[in-house]
Amino acid sequence: MKLSRRFGVWATASRADPFARARLKLTALYIAIIAAVVLLLSSSFLALHGHWMRDLGVRDSEAAETEAGARTVSRLIDEYLEILQRSIAVADVVTIAIAGALSYLLAGRTLRPIRDSVRSQREFYANAAHDLRTPLAVMKTEAEVALRDPRRGAVDSRRILESSLEEIDRMSAMVEEMLLLSTYGAGGGGSESMAASRREESDLADLAATAVERMRSRAEAKGVALSASVAEPVLVRLDARAVERALANVLENAVKYTREGGSVSVSLRPARGHVDVVAADTGIGIPAADLPRVADPFFRADGARAADDRGAGLGLAIVRRIMVGHGGSLEIASAEGKGTIVRLRFPR
Repeated sequence: MKLSRRFGVWATASRADPFARARLKLTALYIAIIAAVVLLLSSSFLALHGHWMRDLGVRDSEAAETEAGARTVSRLIDEYLEILQRSIAVADVVTIAIAGALSYLLAGRTLRPIRDSVRSQREFYANAAHDLRTPLAVMKTEAEVALRDPRRGAVDSRRILESSLEEIDRMSAMVEEMLLLSTYGAGGGGSESMAASRREESDLADLAATAVERMRSRAEAKGVALSASVAEPVLVRLDARAVERALANVLENAVKYTREGGSVSVSLRPARGHVDVVAADTGIGIPAADLPRVADPFFRADGARAADDRGAGLGLAIVRRIMVGHGGSLEIASAEGKGTIVRLRFPR
């Protein structure tokens, strides 16, 4: 009873989930192909073996001294072929059953990247709609209140306009980041080919030093010590504008989530096959449970929400896609309350 109920639940879920249906269709297709090949090979083997055995039986019968001996040889051949046919049939059934299970697993593995991509896309749309709806709602409410009370003075009108401008700036920044995220693709071949078309030999040390200098005034205003150890030139073939954006996003996060009196350091670590740009801070850190998703679009850890409620959670997502587009990687290590280390690895 429990088994049939579980099967009913699974069947209902499969009908509702397009990927479950696609997985079953792929499994059926794999099984059909494997079954056709197995049955064709088995029948061919049985036919050839039977022909060979009957030919051998004819020669043995001609050599037999009596008719009874010939009948005995023929009967033994028929019994042997019957046993062989049963054995092949059992082997075929077992082979197809094992192939069916493996096909189901293979179909799931085949569809997994597509399912993850679709799920990520749905989450992206939902989060984008939510984050854009909030400032729109604020602007709409303030405008409606202002229209209902025409006696409002110039001071109140100015405050409403300033608030609306703040929300417009917030939406503009979010839309710009969403466009960047779209430009750099989903981390696949498209983003890589796009970055390759604009790559040129650039000094990664110079790009890192420039990013640090641009962030210095913001760090000083917050009371955060910002230092860099990027003296020697390191030539890497890259898209300079995209890398500048990635470095700016990393440093902006490091300064934003480091309290007054803390520090942020940037260093270059060249190796034989790659070069790392490492940004280390003494900030609030990232909870271990949030680390796997911290570079997902619109994802923001609880500590980040508390420190800054106006961010959209797209900065590290852009960084990751830029790095994947360059054939590199983004690595993040963090301890809550102790700080974060972000490593951008560029291939050489």
